[in-house]
Amino acid sequence: MNNPAKNDKESAVGLLKQVEKLAAEGNNQKQIAKTLGFKTTFTLNNRLVKASQIAGVPVPPFKPTRGGRKELKTVEFVEVKRRGKGSAYGVNVPQEPLERAKLKPGDKLKVSVRGKTISLTRAD
Repeated sequence: MNNPAKNDKESAVGLLKQVEKLAAEGNNQKQIAKTLGFKTTFTLNNRLVKASQIAGVPVPPFKPTRGGRKELKTVEFVEVKRRGKGSAYGVNVPQEPLERAKLKPGDKLKVSVRGKTISLTRAD
């Protein structure tokens, strides 16, 4: 590995190329920092900005450590109905999102309410 502490153009370009290669292999920010020997992603980002300024080359894009979605969330609309005489309500959830969540009859769900949002989570 080139010494990232150096301020010469050659080592700056080398660092940027290494990051570009690692990002192309699917590594996220934390994995790239670890592979290149940086203690934190903050240090990596600082060195990348400095290398970019020295080399006159933009920082290659890579996945952030957090915030990336594994899969696209879809919204399903359901209707709330009164069930029987008690204080319970019923909701029919389409089969497809339940299958995606790998739920089966008898599984327990935790209901969370935040403002106007109601979330169902598997209760393991």
